[in-house]
Amino acid sequence: MAFDGSAYTHEISAPALLDNLLADGRIPPFVAILPDSGTAEMRNRELACHAPFAEFLVGELLPWARQKVHFTDDPRWTFVAGSSYGGLASSYVALQHPEVFGNVLSQSGSYWWVPEGAPEDERLTRQYALAPRKPLRFYMDVGALETGNAMIEGGPDQRLSNRHLRDVLQAKGYPVHYTEYSGGHDYIWWQGTLADGLLALLKGRRWKASLGG
Repeated sequence: MAFDGSAYTHEISAPALLDNLLADGRIPPFVAILPDSGTAEMRNRELACHAPFAEFLVGELLPWARQKVHFTDDPRWTFVAGSSYGGLASSYVALQHPEVFGNVLSQSGSYWWVPEGAPEDERLTRQYALAPRKPLRFYMDVGALETGNAMIEGGPDQRLSNRHLRDVLQAKGYPVHYTEYSGGHDYIWWQGTLADGLLALLKGRRWKASLGG
Protein backbone atom coordinates (compact mmCIF):
# COMPACT_ATOMS: atom_id res chain seq x y z
CA MET A 1 0.00 0.00 0.00
CA ALA A 2 1.25 3.47 -0.90
CA PHE A 3 -0.42 6.74 0.04
CA ASP A 4 -0.94 9.64 -2.39
CA GLY A 5 -1.96 7.09 -5.00
CA SER A 6 -2.43 9.56 -7.84
CA ALA A 7 1.09 10.93 -7.37
CA TYR A 8 2.58 7.44 -7.16
CA THR A 9 0.75 6.52 -10.34
CA HIS A 10 1.58 9.59 -12.41
CA GLU A 11 4.62 11.28 -10.84
CA ILE A 12 6.53 8.16 -9.82
CA SER A 13 5.07 5.74 -12.42
CA ALA A 14 4.85 3.07 -9.73
CA PRO A 15 2.74 0.63 -11.84
CA ALA A 16 5.40 0.45 -14.56
CA LEU A 17 8.23 0.32 -12.02
CA LEU A 18 6.60 -2.53 -10.11
CA ASP A 19 5.80 -4.44 -13.28
CA ASN A 20 9.42 -4.19 -14.39
CA LEU A 21 10.74 -5.40 -11.04
CA LEU A 22 8.28 -8.29 -11.13
CA ALA A 23 9.22 -9.22 -14.71
CA ASP A 24 12.90 -9.27 -13.70
CA GLY A 25 12.13 -11.58 -10.76
CA ARG A 26 13.35 -9.03 -8.23
CA ILE A 27 10.11 -8.82 -6.24
CA PRO A 28 7.42 -11.43 -5.55
CA PRO A 29 3.90 -11.38 -7.02
CA PHE A 30 1.98 -8.59 -5.34
CA VAL A 31 -1.21 -6.58 -5.09
CA ALA A 32 -0.63 -2.81 -5.01
CA ILE A 33 -3.21 -0.62 -3.28
CA LEU A 34 -2.76 3.10 -3.95
CA PRO A 35 -5.35 5.12 -2.02
CA ASP A 36 -5.53 8.75 -3.05
CA SER A 37 -5.76 11.63 -0.62
CA GLY A 38 -8.45 13.72 -2.29
CA THR A 39 -8.15 17.39 -1.34
CA ALA A 40 -5.17 19.02 0.33
CA GLU A 41 -7.25 19.48 3.47
CA MET A 42 -8.08 15.77 3.57
CA ARG A 43 -4.44 14.84 3.01
CA ASN A 44 -3.17 17.11 5.76
CA ARG A 45 -5.68 15.61 8.18
CA GLU A 46 -5.62 11.92 7.28
CA LEU A 47 -1.88 11.46 6.77
CA ALA A 48 -0.91 13.32 9.95
CA CYS A 49 -1.07 10.41 12.42
CA HIS A 50 -4.87 10.28 12.19
CA ALA A 51 -6.27 7.31 14.12
CA PRO A 52 -9.63 7.14 12.25
CA PHE A 53 -7.74 6.88 8.96
CA ALA A 54 -5.60 4.02 10.25
CA GLU A 55 -8.75 2.21 11.39
CA PHE A 56 -10.35 2.77 7.99
CA LEU A 57 -7.38 1.16 6.26
CA VAL A 58 -7.39 -2.03 8.34
CA GLY A 59 -11.12 -2.23 9.02
CA GLU A 60 -12.59 -1.26 5.65
CA LEU A 61 -10.13 -0.77 2.79
CA LEU A 62 -8.09 -3.96 3.15
CA PRO A 63 -11.15 -6.20 3.77
CA TRP A 64 -12.81 -4.66 0.70
CA ALA A 65 -9.69 -5.28 -1.41
CA ARG A 66 -9.50 -8.90 -0.26
CA GLN A 67 -13.06 -9.42 -1.48
CA LYS A 68 -11.86 -8.39 -4.95
CA VAL A 69 -8.60 -10.34 -5.17
CA HIS A 70 -6.72 -12.86 -3.05
CA PHE A 71 -3.49 -11.74 -1.39
CA THR A 72 -1.57 -12.59 1.75
CA ASP A 73 -2.58 -11.33 5.17
CA ASP A 74 0.88 -12.10 6.58
CA PRO A 75 2.31 -8.82 7.95
CA ARG A 76 5.82 -9.98 7.11
CA TRP A 77 4.85 -9.62 3.44
CA THR A 78 2.66 -6.55 3.74
CA PHE A 79 4.20 -3.16 3.04
CA VAL A 80 3.01 0.39 3.70
CA ALA A 81 4.74 3.25 1.90
CA GLY A 82 4.57 6.96 1.38
CA SER A 83 6.50 10.18 0.86
CA SER A 84 6.54 13.34 2.97
CA TYR A 85 3.31 13.23 5.01
CA GLY A 86 2.79 9.78 3.48
CA GLY A 87 6.06 8.61 5.02
CA LEU A 88 4.86 9.89 8.39
CA ALA A 89 1.54 8.08 7.90
CA SER A 90 3.28 4.84 6.96
CA SER A 91 5.28 4.73 10.17
CA TYR A 92 2.24 5.72 12.22
CA VAL A 93 -0.08 3.11 10.70
CA ALA A 94 2.53 0.38 11.20
CA LEU A 95 3.00 1.35 14.85
CA GLN A 96 -0.75 1.19 15.40
CA HIS A 97 -1.25 -2.04 13.43
CA PRO A 98 1.91 -4.17 13.28
CA GLU A 99 -0.38 -7.21 13.03
CA VAL A 100 -1.28 -5.94 9.53
CA PHE A 101 1.75 -4.03 8.23
CA GLY A 102 5.21 -5.41 8.92
CA ASN A 103 7.28 -3.31 6.53
CA VAL A 104 7.56 0.48 6.31
CA LEU A 105 8.95 2.25 3.25
CA SER A 106 9.31 5.92 4.15
CA GLN A 107 10.47 8.46 1.58
CA SER A 108 11.45 11.76 3.17
CA GLY A 109 8.90 11.34 5.95
CA SER A 110 7.69 14.47 7.74
CA TYR A 111 8.76 13.35 11.18
CA TRP A 112 9.02 16.93 12.45
CA TRP A 113 5.20 16.84 12.68
CA VAL A 114 3.48 17.98 15.84
CA PRO A 115 -0.27 18.21 16.55
CA GLU A 116 -1.56 21.75 16.49
CA GLY A 117 -1.09 23.38 19.88
CA ALA A 118 1.08 20.57 21.27
CA PRO A 119 4.23 21.68 23.12
CA GLU A 120 6.68 19.18 21.58
CA ASP A 121 7.62 18.41 17.99
CA GLU A 122 8.51 15.00 16.48
CA ARG A 123 5.47 13.41 18.14
CA LEU A 124 5.69 10.08 16.30
CA THR A 125 9.39 9.65 17.11
CA ARG A 126 8.54 10.10 20.78
CA GLN A 127 5.80 7.48 20.48
CA TYR A 128 8.27 4.97 19.03
CA ALA A 129 10.72 5.75 21.83
CA LEU A 130 8.09 4.98 24.48
CA ALA A 131 6.33 2.02 22.86
CA PRO A 132 7.49 -1.60 23.15
CA ARG A 133 9.34 -2.80 20.07
CA LYS A 134 7.01 -4.10 17.35
CA PRO A 135 7.77 -6.72 14.65
CA LEU A 136 8.52 -4.07 12.01
CA ARG A 137 11.22 -3.48 9.39
CA PHE A 138 12.07 -0.05 7.98
CA TYR A 139 13.48 1.54 4.87
CA MET A 140 13.96 5.30 5.29
CA ASP A 141 15.41 7.87 2.95
CA VAL A 142 15.65 11.65 2.95
CA GLY A 143 17.35 14.24 0.79
CA ALA A 144 20.75 15.54 1.82
CA LEU A 145 19.53 18.97 0.71
CA GLU A 146 16.46 18.95 2.96
CA THR A 147 18.12 21.19 5.51
CA GLY A 148 16.19 24.41 5.03
CA ASN A 149 14.05 26.20 7.57
CA ALA A 150 12.27 23.90 9.99
CA MET A 151 8.53 23.54 9.44
CA ILE A 152 7.98 24.21 13.14
CA GLU A 153 9.76 27.26 14.57
CA GLY A 154 12.67 26.06 16.63
CA GLY A 155 12.18 22.45 15.53
CA PRO A 156 14.25 20.11 13.36
CA ASP A 157 14.31 20.19 9.57
CA GLN A 158 13.32 17.25 7.36
CA ARG A 159 16.74 15.59 7.33
CA LEU A 160 17.38 16.01 11.04
CA SER A 161 13.96 14.65 12.02
CA ASN A 162 14.56 11.57 9.85
CA ARG A 163 17.92 11.07 11.51
CA HIS A 164 16.29 11.32 14.92
CA LEU A 165 13.72 8.65 14.10
CA ARG A 166 16.42 6.42 12.61
CA ASP A 167 18.45 6.70 15.81
CA VAL A 168 15.45 5.90 17.99
CA LEU A 169 14.49 2.89 15.88
CA GLN A 170 18.01 1.51 15.89
CA ALA A 171 18.30 2.01 19.64
CA LYS A 172 15.09 0.04 20.08
CA GLY A 173 16.48 -2.80 17.95
CA TYR A 174 14.44 -2.30 14.77
CA PRO A 175 15.97 -3.36 11.44
CA VAL A 176 16.46 -0.06 9.59
CA HIS A 177 17.93 0.59 6.16
CA TYR A 178 18.60 4.33 6.05
CA THR A 179 19.95 6.42 3.20
CA GLU A 180 20.36 10.07 2.26
CA TYR A 181 20.14 10.78 -1.45
CA SER A 182 21.74 13.77 -3.18
CA GLY A 183 18.59 15.77 -3.71
CA GLY A 184 15.63 17.52 -2.18
CA HIS A 185 11.96 17.07 -1.38
CA ASP A 186 10.52 16.04 -4.74
CA TYR A 187 8.98 13.12 -6.63
CA ILE A 188 11.84 13.08 -9.11
CA TRP A 189 14.03 11.67 -6.32
CA TRP A 190 11.39 9.41 -4.83
CA GLN A 191 10.84 7.83 -8.24
CA GLY A 192 14.36 6.47 -8.01
CA THR A 193 14.32 5.43 -4.37
CA LEU A 194 11.01 3.54 -4.40
CA ALA A 195 12.65 0.51 -6.02
CA ASP A 196 15.63 0.88 -3.67
CA GLY A 197 13.30 0.68 -0.69
CA LEU A 198 11.44 -2.38 -1.88
CA LEU A 199 14.64 -4.24 -2.68
CA ALA A 200 16.19 -3.29 0.66
CA LEU A 201 13.18 -4.60 2.59
CA LEU A 202 13.21 -7.81 0.54
CA LYS A 203 16.96 -8.39 0.68
CA GLY A 204 17.86 -11.89 1.79
CA ARG A 205 14.24 -13.07 1.89
CA ARG A 206 12.97 -16.11 -0.01
CA TRP A 207 9.48 -15.41 -1.16
CA LYS A 208 8.56 -18.31 -3.43
CA ALA A 209 8.24 -20.82 -0.60
CA SER A 210 6.82 -18.27 1.82
CA LEU A 211 4.06 -17.12 -0.53
CA GLY A 212 3.30 -20.48 -2.03
CA GLY A 213 4.42 -19.35 -5.47
